[in-house]
Amino acid sequence: MQKGKKGYVGAGCAVALLGGLLAGCGDTAKPAEVAKPAETAKPAEAAKPADSGKPLVLSWMRYEHPSQALVSDSQAVQEILKKKNVKLELQSTPQSNYDDKKKTLIATNSIPDVIMVKQDDLSNFADSGIFLDLTPYLEKMPNFKKILQEHPEINKNKFDGKLFGFPLVQKWAVQAGQVPMIRVDLLTKLNLKAPTTYEELYTVLKKFKEAYPDTFPFTSRAANGLTGTENLLNPIAFGFGSGYTNINGTKVYYDPKLKQYKFGPAMPEFKDAVTYLHKLYKEKLLDPDYATATSQIWQEKLSSGKSLFFQDNNGFATNFNLALQKKEPEAKFDLLPTMESDKGVKRNAVYQLDHLGESYAISAKIKNPDQVIQFIDWMYSDEGMKLTSWGVENTDYTFANNVYKISDATLNKFKDKPDPYRAMASALGLGYLGMGLYADDNPSIASQPKEFIEWGDKNLKDLTDGLAFRQSFDPPFNKDEREKLKQLRTQLDAFMTQNMDKYIMTDGALNDWDNFIKQCKDKGASDIEKIYNDALARVK
Repeated sequence: MQKGKKGYVGAGCAVALLGGLLAGCGDTAKPAEVAKPAETAKPAEAAKPADSGKPLVLSWMRYEHPSQALVSDSQAVQEILKKKNVKLELQSTPQSNYDDKKKTLIATNSIPDVIMVKQDDLSNFADSGIFLDLTPYLEKMPNFKKILQEHPEINKNKFDGKLFGFPLVQKWAVQAGQVPMIRVDLLTKLNLKAPTTYEELYTVLKKFKEAYPDTFPFTSRAANGLTGTENLLNPIAFGFGSGYTNINGTKVYYDPKLKQYKFGPAMPEFKDAVTYLHKLYKEKLLDPDYATATSQIWQEKLSSGKSLFFQDNNGFATNFNLALQKKEPEAKFDLLPTMESDKGVKRNAVYQLDHLGESYAISAKIKNPDQVIQFIDWMYSDEGMKLTSWGVENTDYTFANNVYKISDATLNKFKDKPDPYRAMASALGLGYLGMGLYADDNPSIASQPKEFIEWGDKNLKDLTDGLAFRQSFDPPFNKDEREKLKQLRTQLDAFMTQNMDKYIMTDGALNDWDNFIKQCKDKGASDIEKIYNDALARVK
């Protein structure tokens, strides 16, 4: 399974595909059914030293994803205590509220010992002294140094040459992306061809609406720190030849053709995309709740037949299909070919395999940084990867002759759960939604239907063929740039958030588009674009 840089990365093992266990991918549709601990986050206390045989106690905070409950005494947590004499006191907050809680803790300098942060947090607070500078410790981290060499993109998380966070890295993952997924059974039923252009998609959505008037064929959601509007516009604008936000929500995007950052709304292709979405909205082909729909609401609509198309993480479709097929055995979402705009643009945006936009930062108040550094370095080791990705060897899995296989005993524990893999991952503490810093997704592959693997292969082929491009991480900014970005983003983001929806929802609003762009530039759009490209030039 090991492929090149644009394929599956660094697995070094094959997977024994197992029957009878179906689950969703990465961002799955249903939360695991396991008991959850109290979610009260406590202010940081300096970690207790591991002297006289006492464990090193670390308060450890991260968000809880809706698809995978974070269990305070998961198997990984228990095994870490046994193997490394480190007691992790997990503090979790639902993902929807995590940013607000994290910002409050950072603002009051009361973060826990270890806290999950975004690239934006590291950029905004690199100079504050709240996070431990990891740079002086790099020579003491052989496992992490190896990761740095294998994943040079991590260097984009450095600020003035200093590294403040341990990023989440994938050893192996399936390639997913914000790609078009449609109910192919309905295409067959209505004698419609799979659309190959966005204009053909419009025609198909109209036919869907005529046949199923109670549906809103195209639906979207707020997700991953982005508003519903941002998450709707990102893949559509990119497909039309422009873009909207970067991974962190800044209103610039990296254009792989131009090889520079652009303020997308100023490009004519972006106006084309908004004009297209306005047409869908006006004709009730686009869900009117797109701006406010949560991930849970979005999933419910697509898994119940209330909506019939999405351009978002294709991994969700596995669970949608399972839910739909309980009532309609032929119901099926499947991946469309990369669609073409009316100007001949043909491209999709796919995800980075690594999650470098998220990192764990250590509180600068920590009293015994060497011990904490040594432990987190172990998390990037082969032993740490296997525990936090696969479970306990010869109990949860076997690994022989280069083949990984989940044990029957572990399979049977979770086979009756609505989402067996996520229930297993939750209880065992697996993956980057659990305790993994260096994650291998082989367990999820072993539990997926064949279509999931096929979609990943198709996304990889599109990457090779130049029809898909991975989202780009920000370049590193200097201190002056970071300060300017804080100020500029505050005023521009607020203005665009207040105004963008009217151009999608309101007849005649696009007549004022040029004035809107002028106001965006007056509020810093061009300055942000320049800061990004100046920083990118230094990296080059």
